[in-house]
Formats: sequence, C-alpha cells, structure tokens
Amino acid sequence: MLFVLFSTDLLAKERKVIRFSGELVHWEAQGTEPQFRYLDSTNLREKTIFCDADTMRLALGNQSPEKRHVEGKATQISPTSDVWVCVGRPHIFQKYQVSINSPASQSKRIQGQVVEADGETGQIVYLVRGKRSYLTIEPALAKEMAESLSQMQTVEINGDYRYDRIKRYYTKD
Repeated sequence: MLFVLFSTDLLAKERKVIRFSGELVHWEAQGTEPQFRYLDSTNLREKTIFCDADTMRLALGNQSPEKRHVEGKATQISPTSDVWVCVGRPHIFQKYQVSINSPASQSKRIQGQVVEADGETGQIVYLVRGKRSYLTIEPALAKEMAESLSQMQTVEINGDYRYDRIKRYYTKD
C-alpha cells in the first residue's frame, strides 16, 4: 500500500500580525463596534482597527483624540480577513510640532520626519502630524538625507533654521 499526503498553502496560512502607526483620524470607544481609524504613514490611506471598549478607554485616557498619533500591533480576525483587531493596547501620543520663535528673529523651529530629499536643489519634504511640508535647505545636507533615505533609514529634521536671502535656502542656526 502507498499513502500520499498532500497539503495546500491555504491550510497552512496563519493570521498576520502587523505594526501600525499614523495620525489618529477617528476614535469611537462607545457603541457596538469600538474602533479607531488612522492615516497610515507609509501609504497615506485610512485604516480601521477594532479594539474592545476598555482597551480603548485605557489607551486614550483623558486625552482628546485630536492631533494625536497612534501606533501599536494588530492582527487579522482570520487568515483571509481584511478586518484587523488590536493586539494589546495602542500607544497614543502627540508627535512633531512646528513653531516660530519670534517674528523678529526670522528663525523657525522645524521638527518632523523627512520623507523625500533632493541633493541637487536642496528641497526636502517632511511630515508634521501627517501633513506634508516643503523646505529648501543646504544642498549638501539634503544630499546626505537622500542617501540615508535610499538606504531605508528614518531621517528626521530637528532644529532652528534661518532663511538666507543670498543663498536662497534655510541654514541651521
């Protein structure tokens, strides 16, 4: 007698677990389906994650959900499902801010995550609370940022910058 066993990839599929992060768009801790939506920072699409009401209350606490960033882990309900549920408690916090020190100094405090950099022109694109902002800086510095981004490294800009009218770009103070 000869026995042959076959297995398919479909039976071997497991539920995926992902890490998520992005700007918190909507928060609903009450009702029949407690959930939150966030703007995924990798592809700029809104995604929904379901959590139980107690976990959501613990995660947000007494903070207001506006202008907040969320990160954590989520898993699929079943191996073929597009519905995601949170694993553990999501972390909610405020991220990156831009402020102008004083109108007389012509200096800006810039803080954010750089997502694009052009070493030729010196123009960079950085995210502040999910919003894209543009800035022209010294081309050599932008080139360093572009090289780091090409190696899939996280690049941040953080500091006081002053506009140089002669060079026509921002220089770090």
